[in-house]
Amino acid sequence: MGKRELLLIVAFAIVGAIVYQVTAPPPAPGERSFSPGRIIDNIRKEVRGNRSAAESVNTSTHPVESTVTELRLAVPKGLPAELTVIGEDREDINAEIKVHSNASDDQEAERTAKATVLKVERAGTKLIASLDFPPEGRQSANLTLHIPSRLRLQIESTRNRTRISNVAAVDTQNGRGTTEISQIKEIVVGTYRGGELRVVRAGSVKLTTVGMDVRLEQINGQVSLNMRAGDLRGEELGGPVDIDATGVDIELEKLEKTTGIVRITASAGSVSVKGLRTEARIDARNSDVDAIIERAVPVAIYCEGGSPVDITPPPGGYQLDAVAADGSIELPEGTLEVTSNGTERRAAGPVKGGGPTITIRVAHASITVRDRE
Repeated sequence: MGKRELLLIVAFAIVGAIVYQVTAPPPAPGERSFSPGRIIDNIRKEVRGNRSAAESVNTSTHPVESTVTELRLAVPKGLPAELTVIGEDREDINAEIKVHSNASDDQEAERTAKATVLKVERAGTKLIASLDFPPEGRQSANLTLHIPSRLRLQIESTRNRTRISNVAAVDTQNGRGTTEISQIKEIVVGTYRGGELRVVRAGSVKLTTVGMDVRLEQINGQVSLNMRAGDLRGEELGGPVDIDATGVDIELEKLEKTTGIVRITASAGSVSVKGLRTEARIDARNSDVDAIIERAVPVAIYCEGGSPVDITPPPGGYQLDAVAADGSIELPEGTLEVTSNGTERRAAGPVKGGGPTITIRVAHASITVRDRE
């Protein structure tokens, strides 16, 4: 394209803009009219970038009627930078937003920082809260909510650091980053991908996680976990435990108050259970198993893929039924005789007078029953 053609195109564009400006209807109230100068200003802003910054602390209070039972929090992707929700004995929601805004000039940065607010709308028995950011500039915010502790909290997604405490229940979908949850009366439920999650003092827990390091402490009721990759540390779990994990290192301890059955299905990871005092079943594939049993209870361990099983039996009597296919069995001296049939090793019979049965099956691996000190 030559210079002459380019000049003609520019000339036609200018003439078209002038004709539109002359013939266009007047703008509606509150609506901006077309202006070449405004286009030029916007271009200048894009070229200069957001060179100015401002900060603001915006607070608001929103009443909560007695018929409201749930707060649903919807936030833009990646925001807020930090979220804190604290349940208290109150009948309203107090919001504090610490905003940092970058814009093209100081005046716009200050205006956009102050324009970031929390919107709360009623939907039946729910309140829906959302952060409203102005389109100009770029904002980041830390949001702190003080809400009635009787409310159930639902969060659509979190991407950064989140702290939640003293509410009725928590439901988080598509959670990421670092999350700390404590003092939840009912259930903590949700899906998480990538990051760290800690739940302390909750009624029950039901989670699906991918690539998460999970820590559970003082859970009164049922624990149900579906995990892919990561680590799990749990202690003082009070109710039944059901774990399905792949690529996860599992460590459970301080299980003296656990009631119900402990069920663990693990693949390509490891399982360590300390202080077991209730019935348990562990199914493992390519996962080492180490169990310390504190009380004579029925325990079944099935392990495939060549990973060893080590157990410390209860101090009282129990019945052992151990079979290693193409593997080995090691017992404390004077316990039971280990018999062989081809590549199979077996040890079965009462120990210290007998009791509930500890069943162990492994393939291409070893079984070690440690001497209790």
